[in-house]
Amino acid sequence: MTGTRYVVAGLALLALRLLFAKERPAMPSLAAFKRIAVTAVLLIVVGNGLLCLAETRVESATAALLVTTTPIWMLLFGALRSRTMPAWPAVAGIALGSAGMVVLVGKAGAHADPFFTVLILVGSASWALGSIYAGDKDRHPLSAPLEMTLGGLGSILVGLALGEGRQLHIAAVTPESWWGMLWLITGGAMVGYSAYAYALRTLPTATVATYAYVNPIVAVALGAIVLREPITWNVLAGGAAIVASVALILAGSGREIRPHPEELADEAIT
Repeated sequence: MTGTRYVVAGLALLALRLLFAKERPAMPSLAAFKRIAVTAVLLIVVGNGLLCLAETRVESATAALLVTTTPIWMLLFGALRSRTMPAWPAVAGIALGSAGMVVLVGKAGAHADPFFTVLILVGSASWALGSIYAGDKDRHPLSAPLEMTLGGLGSILVGLALGEGRQLHIAAVTPESWWGMLWLITGGAMVGYSAYAYALRTLPTATVATYAYVNPIVAVALGAIVLREPITWNVLAGGAAIVASVALILAGSGREIRPHPEELADEAIT
């Protein structure tokens, strides 16, 4: 289902780009297509796929805590690529944000299967490496939809190889699940992944890395508004630490933002 989500989103976004862009973008060259394929494998097949697989055995709160290693991997890979040490505010922000996540999730001591815990960490490292790789080259205007399509196809193949096809019973899928799938296709993939891909092209690595700390804050807010979940002391303290960490990381991001006004116009149609 993860693969199906990305295939549908990728093809829909590709059709929108080709139909409504002011200037129809040319298909990528063979070299660009290879970069797109590698990015799709690192981000969607390995990064997102291992997280989905691991969350069948690891509590979502614990998984959220483990995924916060992604900014650490991103800064590490970015430093190795540029052969420079990250600025101290960015390092301090990563440390503070990680501590804030421990407080926010409140599950630092939760039990988790060691094997599936390692899968989440490997997936986080793969997502970080794919993000660094994707931002290392001038990205093609069709990168995001092609990455989703290729990554989705790869995920479907892996799922079928693991025997997941025999476990799928369409008649048993509830209306709530179909609505959830629709949201993941539109808001989660078509909008969310495209926004992330655009950020990779235009923002410093440390700035992009802050998404892993902002997501839990959004989740907590939605939980309080939609599900009326209680706001406890750890939510307030952890949220404050995370907001402060984002400010530190942004302060330590010294690379100038590279605007792409013509690409921003293409992004606007989504």
